[in-house]
Amino acid sequence: MTNPVAFILLDDSHLPDEAILIQTLRRRHPGLRWDTSPTTAKTDGVRLIRAGDHLIAILLMPAPLPFDQRLWQQASWVWPDAFDAVGRHRAHLIVSMMGSAVEGTKTPELDITESTRRLTAIVGGICEAQPDCLGVVWSGKVGRSREMWLEQSRRAFDPYPDQPFGLWVEIVPFRSGDTIGAYTVGLTAFTGREIEFEVDGLDERTVIGRVAQISSYLIANGLDAALQSGQVFDADSEINHRVGVLHRNSRFNLGPVISFSSVQDRSGRLKTYEIISAQIARDHPLTVILERVGLFDPTQSENQIKLRPDHYVSEARLESFDEALLGALSKMMATDAFAEADTNARQALKSGNIAAARSFLQPWAEEVAALQDAVKIGLTLCDVFMFSPASLRGL
Repeated sequence: MTNPVAFILLDDSHLPDEAILIQTLRRRHPGLRWDTSPTTAKTDGVRLIRAGDHLIAILLMPAPLPFDQRLWQQASWVWPDAFDAVGRHRAHLIVSMMGSAVEGTKTPELDITESTRRLTAIVGGICEAQPDCLGVVWSGKVGRSREMWLEQSRRAFDPYPDQPFGLWVEIVPFRSGDTIGAYTVGLTAFTGREIEFEVDGLDERTVIGRVAQISSYLIANGLDAALQSGQVFDADSEINHRVGVLHRNSRFNLGPVISFSSVQDRSGRLKTYEIISAQIARDHPLTVILERVGLFDPTQSENQIKLRPDHYVSEARLESFDEALLGALSKMMATDAFAEADTNARQALKSGNIAAARSFLQPWAEEVAALQDAVKIGLTLCDVFMFSPASLRGL
């Protein structure tokens, strides 16, 4: 996981006054040593601040941050003046963790949580010591106002559940059919995964509250503490049905996620699709011979999966998906063993001995079944897609 970095938007291009900043940090967070570094004066445009046994660098960039429409759109949901601030700023500070504060010593490396806490503390101090600061972008993902940073960064070292995770993680609501869901941006830095929450029957406020609770817990306790893949939670006062947890890839192509979704199809939105399509089953030599001896049926549950059509652009199967299936089926046939079994099975069928034909082809029926199981898992985990994933619908 990468170390955090903060970008502080400035109305004017200058570094914070070192003495004022140190005094501010000591007042706001007296439990940690704050001091200047003797190397600071040697480098123009840089301040090095001691935070405990580590250094934090403050670098002045006399130019605006590159504009990111999505970042500021998301920020504006909790910070109405976000677009105004990004439009006004003329320079920015880059604040990041450095190494040991004492040259030549081996200071233990900080983990992501402790690095985040110290960086949060100093960014809050800069916001107070430098009144022309307009806002902060955390790790290039989360934009928050100066006022939010002044207030919430005071809790930089507070334990769960009071740590200011809202400065580090964005919660983005979306609509999928009739369901209001939400996903996180920034949680990966702490857990290696984002959250996708798509549970039926909840309003936006409840969804965001649930995702906030889970995010705060995971930042404090880590992914291994709970929320194992395949876990199912029973109904509670707000969610009157069971909710399943799955570790998978995002269906929005956002990388690995912890997915929360309703176990039951409460709204009748699930639809059944064939894994190996009827057309492939009808045309491919392997499925044709297996179906002939009763070892394959495209209409049976083994060849079916339930998906939500509103998760996809359309129900037009991807050529790449069917081509991969065709390739896998053809590979099963490309052996001398299959050629022999196929010949023997056809001879048995000519003589009316269906049982013998089935026994010759049974190993390949098992391979096809294993392929169907693997594809089901892949579709569920979003390792593969039968259809093109739909883009997010905002609220």
